[in-house]
Amino acid sequence: MRKAADELTTYLGCPRKYEFKHVLELTGETQQNRDAFRKLLREVICTGYNTARQTDREPRKGAHEALESLWKSYVETADHHSRRQESTEKARAEAGLEAYFETVGPTHLDGIERAAELCERSVVGPDLTLSTTIQETQVSVTVDYIMAHGGSLVAVRLTDQLWASRVPYASDSEIAQEHLEQGLYAPQKVGTVIGARIAEQALGEYVADGTGTELMYLSVLEETFETDGDCEAVTDQQRMGEFLTESRQTIDDAIVWMAENIAAGNYDPVDVFDEQSHWDGSFEQVVENSCQYCPYAVGCQEAIRREVMFNV
Repeated sequence: MRKAADELTTYLGCPRKYEFKHVLELTGETQQNRDAFRKLLREVICTGYNTARQTDREPRKGAHEALESLWKSYVETADHHSRRQESTEKARAEAGLEAYFETVGPTHLDGIERAAELCERSVVGPDLTLSTTIQETQVSVTVDYIMAHGGSLVAVRLTDQLWASRVPYASDSEIAQEHLEQGLYAPQKVGTVIGARIAEQALGEYVADGTGTELMYLSVLEETFETDGDCEAVTDQQRMGEFLTESRQTIDDAIVWMAENIAAGNYDPVDVFDEQSHWDGSFEQVVENSCQYCPYAVGCQEAIRREVMFNV
């Protein structure tokens, strides 16, 4: 069974949370508005590129038209507390689109055209699935589009804010080894590196030897500010290749370790984190860093057990 990078990230954070979310398919408390807003931005940008490729229109215009078309349905599902919040959010979305297409739009469109020729397939999503096999384990990662850039094939994953999405900083170049081999607890950051490793290998199946492959996270709304009554935005990006330089084998081994545990139905975090040797950490780190924010804590036996424990 193929495992997505987002699923592996959940398991890396806590196997019990993986069970609730991906096996039992329970719905916990979510950041529904934030997720929907991010999805909206990704969809309108990809629609802009698809429109441009099909009709020779400017992608910026197509994206803004898509935003107008999809905004009403987005508002109906979002939980806005006031019209002011709704209008402010739309202004941010419009500013993000402007900043994005002003900064990278035409360059990325050219890259998308070249990638389509190289890959001989559709290269614009959103939610474009890249699949591959790592050590006989089938894995996948979703991206928003693929472009050719210099001598590389680059998969792009869009978000509303880069660092809020747990993308590692450049100074975190050894984050995978620090988490998996030294016991640091940073599952979300390591999850983005796992996704980058999957994308790197999956893209390599479309190109000849010598062409580089890489995943890039791109923030549409890294910063927003008002000037002269208008909202403006600043984009940012992080290419993920530097996080793979010394850690490919470590990441591949971790992918197999998690996949084997999942296949065996092992969702006991104490067993996985305290009694298995692959991760040099402990379940106590999960408790200290993750449990208080977990949307499934109310039904988690480990959490309940801690609540009823007392010392005499």
